[in-house]
Amino acid sequence: MKTVSQAVEEIIQHSPFLAEIISEGLANNAQIARRIKAEVEKKLFEEVSEVSISMALHRLSKNLQSPVFGAGLLKHISGITVRSNLVQFVCPNFSDLSQAFQKISKTTNSKKDVFLNFSRGLHESTLIVSKEFEEEAAHLLGHEKNVKKVEGLSAITMRLPEESLNVPGVYYPLLKAIGQGGISLVEVVSVRTEFSIILEDKDIDRAFSIIKLITS
Repeated sequence: MKTVSQAVEEIIQHSPFLAEIISEGLANNAQIARRIKAEVEKKLFEEVSEVSISMALHRLSKNLQSPVFGAGLLKHISGITVRSNLVQFVCPNFSDLSQAFQKISKTTNSKKDVFLNFSRGLHESTLIVSKEFEEEAAHLLGHEKNVKKVEGLSAITMRLPEESLNVPGVYYPLLKAIGQGGISLVEVVSVRTEFSIILEDKDIDRAFSIIKLITS
């Protein structure tokens, strides 16, 4: 039968943020115990006191090493590319939005090195495209209300190895380093082993330097 300590360790090992602050001695065990109590009870199929969880966290902190998660795989990132002069369109979802994307996609097919990304959420969608196709995109979306356009964007795209698909927290070291650099992300795009971050032009040089530093 699984113990409280085993359940706690499983939960922490799958949380890059919690594992990191515990290994660095920055954790408030009582607060973390309250936070993960329901998850621990779900694993053990019984009620567990916060005190017992806190004790398990205290024991774990003595032997827990700083987690690497996806850090090792960052050294195997290939094909880091930068694309500038991008424009983002954000609009509420409407019935023929996919058709509009298909039209702009056909327009860009004949061009090499064109950046094009379409993401559809529950309530709104984004279209990010190279500036040379800004007019075509604006025309296709022009009949819609509340369309927002954001200019002056750039993208950094990376290819990760196939094994990264099964690694928890694979993007965590990368996003943490960029965040610690005081850089805000406009958009994050993941397509299987391809990962792109969209930033304002003013941040692209710093972000690229950070990425090269932690992937070299």
